[in-house]
Amino acid sequence: TEHELVPEDWGGTTIVCPVSALKREGIDNLLEMVLLTADMMELKANPNRLAKGTVIEAKLDRGRGPVATVLVQNGTLHQGDYVIVGNAVGRVRAMVDDKGKTVKTAGPSVPVEIIGLDDVPQAGDELNAVENERMAKDLADQRRERLRQEILTANSRVNLDELFGQIAAGVQTLNIVVKADVAGSVEAVKASLIKLS
Repeated sequence: TEHELVPEDWGGTTIVCPVSALKREGIDNLLEMVLLTADMMELKANPNRLAKGTVIEAKLDRGRGPVATVLVQNGTLHQGDYVIVGNAVGRVRAMVDDKGKTVKTAGPSVPVEIIGLDDVPQAGDELNAVENERMAKDLADQRRERLRQEILTANSRVNLDELFGQIAAGVQTLNIVVKADVAGSVEAVKASLIKLS
């Protein structure tokens, strides 16, 4: 209730479905409720437009290069489309569906793995298909410049006087969370941090 999700049993509007994938219980009921909710809210996507979606995960594959798993949310993604994904741009060279089969198009609500980006995007980045390669590169350059400006302004806020003031005040620990997807990189960063301490 503190997140404004009041179950129907309590007089709210949130549907609750007990589900167990292990016991294979409640899955059909969950799918029914998803379809019912989508029908009641009139959730529809237009397949006749340029694709828009979200990156679910991304990685760097040695043989294929940057690979991003994308969920198309609106429009249709075609093989050969120019896309901008976060700060990465590229042309969709190949698409593979969840069964490992190569596909030429991906419509709304279809997850696909795309190959052809110039860089590995971040999970959660938005994918947008654009008219041509020039537009994609211009948008990517604008995003990179904005990111660079944000980093510069964030770094300029801390000066040495403030840092020494914090050390003098007794700040002696720094909690760090490291997220990495390449084997060995976490260990290398951890070893460097241990050396610093």
